[in-house]
Amino acid sequence: MAQWRPLPETTRPELRLLTEELRHLKQTSGLSLAGLAARTAYSKSAWHRYLNGDNLPPRDAVDAFGALGGAEHHARLLELWDRATRPSALPPPRPEAAPASAPAPAPAPAPAPAPATIAAPRSRRTHHRTVTVAAALALVGGAAWAAIPHTREATPAAPAPPACQGASCQGDDPARTSCRSDARTQSALKTASYAVKLRFSPSCDTIWSEVRNSSTGARTESPMLMAPDPRQAEACAEVNHKMLCTGDVPPG
Repeated sequence: MAQWRPLPETTRPELRLLTEELRHLKQTSGLSLAGLAARTAYSKSAWHRYLNGDNLPPRDAVDAFGALGGAEHHARLLELWDRATRPSALPPPRPEAAPASAPAPAPAPAPAPAPATIAAPRSRRTHHRTVTVAAALALVGGAAWAAIPHTREATPAAPAPPACQGASCQGDDPARTSCRSDARTQSALKTASYAVKLRFSPSCDTIWSEVRNSSTGARTESPMLMAPDPRQAEACAEVNHKMLCTGDVPPG
């Protein structure tokens, strides 16, 4: 069992409670850091920082970890995360000396859209928390969990994206790698509001899910999952309280 570093006296009470609950769930689950990383798409080093209290974990990480521990742990962790991120619980910003003729402050950026939540493998979908739209990958007959997707507007690909292949792509954003260059739609499902696709990159041996809003064009993609054979996978999304899955039959 990992021996975690004692939390500093200066640790905020809200972060202390969240960190201790995360440590407790890891201990009772019996998962190693590698196993936890494989099921949440957050790296071993990231979880080491979260469990040591060095960084506040993102809500996606807490959501995915809590889902592994059952409804009670899930709700408790999300409640503690909400407490730790309330404005009253956050430390005050460091004061900075203003220049003699300081320019007008830039307007605050618009808040990022709420991240989508993963859908569990088939045997656990009915127990998943209801959300508006959720993109995910589920291996048919397997036990691998998909990475947590995030919503963003489509942007031009960056020049010369980094290359990866197989396991080295696991958990990466397809938009930040070269895997999109040869990606094809392996299977798809379209409704009046959303199009759900399973994307496959032969050069990277990876799959990921894509959900596009038919009205706004906004796209949601999950991080990549290693899968040399895309026929063993499907893409799913939860829309209007219904789970929609593409199956493994390519679109006509």
